Amino acid sequence: MSNYYYIISGLPDISFDDSKAALSAEQFRTEVYESLSGADRKVMDILLLENDCRNLISILRSNHAPDANTVSLVQGLFSVEQLEELISAVKIQDRCPQGIPQFMYKFVQEWQEDSWQELAGFAEDRLWALFYEHAMQADNEFVRSWYRFNLDVNNIQTAITARKYDLDMQKVIVGQNDTAQALRTSGARDWGLSQELDYFDDVVRLLDEDDLSYRERKADMLRWSWLEDNTFFNYFGVERLFSYMVRLGMVERWTSLDKEEGQNLFRKLIGDLKGQTAVPAEFKTN
Repeated sequence: MSNYYYIISGLPDISFDDSKAALSAEQFRTEVYESLSGADRKVMDILLLENDCRNLISILRSNHAPDANTVSLVQGLFSVEQLEELISAVKIQDRCPQGIPQFMYKFVQEWQEDSWQELAGFAEDRLWALFYEHAMQADNEFVRSWYRFNLDVNNIQTAITARKYDLDMQKVIVGQNDTAQALRTSGARDWGLSQELDYFDDVVRLLDEDDLSYRERKADMLRWSWLEDNTFFNYFGVERLFSYMVRLGMVERWTSLDKEEGQNLFRKLIGDLKGQTAVPAEFKTN
């Protein structure tokens, strides 16, 4: 991996509580990408692939409901035309277009067949399960660890909610790693994870927050701390650039969400989590 001393030393400092990002994630990408090696660009591309997943869901839903408003897409690796080409290839049973990851082709197949409803409770869960599986095969150990950490954080929170409301753990837990399997199968109070994951107790404490927007904010603070801790001795590698771009995205996200929007967003996520189960009264919008 290359050393990016001059780029990293010139980046403006950012903190989680910044009221405005020093520069946008898109500006950062534009300025930095041309200086990266080919291998390191692939590492950074995984972050943009997250946006492609969001865009793919938006396009599929828009196509399914043609009277819906025009979808708002975010910058990813692939254009709208490329994602539409992917969808068309699935419809005519053609091969996956060159350059597009196979997991996205597989997801569109399941969407077309409606089998994703049985495989995951709702579409985003299934797509993110496939994405995490893809990301955790990255050539970079830091990136693999980052996505394992995120998968675990999300799954532990989901498992606690599922246990509280007697939901089917098999349907709401995403992925196939050791933590996911323990959450699906263990009957222990802590699923046998408190001694395995040093952040387990921190994740459990997140659920003590009744304000869903504040809870997610604290979850992002936990992610921020993980990024800082795990790049502490990696001063000038691509891992530091990856971490910086993720943190820029967090600052952008929270500065663009007011409290009411955040509450509505996370109530919707809770509703999606419940799937076919009734949403508890405390989570219902007034």
